[in-house]
Amino acid sequence: MEGIYFYWLFWLFWIISTFFMNRHIKRLKISLYLLIAIILSLNSIVLLDFEISMTTVFVLLVTYAVIAKQTTGRRLYVIFTSFIVMISYATFLLFELYDPVWVIFNRSWMLAALLVYLVIIMHQYIEQRLITLVAGAIHGDILYGFLLRKFSFSYPIGSMQFLDVLALSLAFLLIISGFKFVSVFFEQYFSQQEGEKQKQS
Repeated sequence: MEGIYFYWLFWLFWIISTFFMNRHIKRLKISLYLLIAIILSLNSIVLLDFEISMTTVFVLLVTYAVIAKQTTGRRLYVIFTSFIVMISYATFLLFELYDPVWVIFNRSWMLAALLVYLVIIMHQYIEQRLITLVAGAIHGDILYGFLLRKFSFSYPIGSMQFLDVLALSLAFLLIISGFKFVSVFFEQYFSQQEGEKQKQS
């Protein structure tokens, strides 16, 4: 069923941000954005003869706002890396279209893994990884829609299938970042314990 990953994961993100994050204005923003994204998921608009999901439009506008707040150097780097993600996303879908045999696993999981791998090797911080992944994936879906339009195929941009890939990518990225945070925490804890033992001896 298309959209199942999106709904489950975005509701999970909303629960975590609403009930488990530290009380801060940022928590309220994240919870509100997630709720709006879920509410808009069944609506779409027609723009330049393309059907575009309202959730995709909303998420892209939020991403633009976050990118605009970056310093000039980081902004340019995020734009450059988003371009790489965009090309990779569209290329994957074109290969799948012309030769679907090589997609041996679930295509949503394969595509999500590819996107996460790219942003991890190109960025160090989680915020840059998130906005690069989102911006690159959405622009890649738009590019794919334009390419199909040249061959007279209709393609809904930001469909539930796309939102599944986006949700899985974000989940993978957050899980990997969580493992990194836990490993750093335990490393600091054990080094602190070792230091105290050396002082006592």
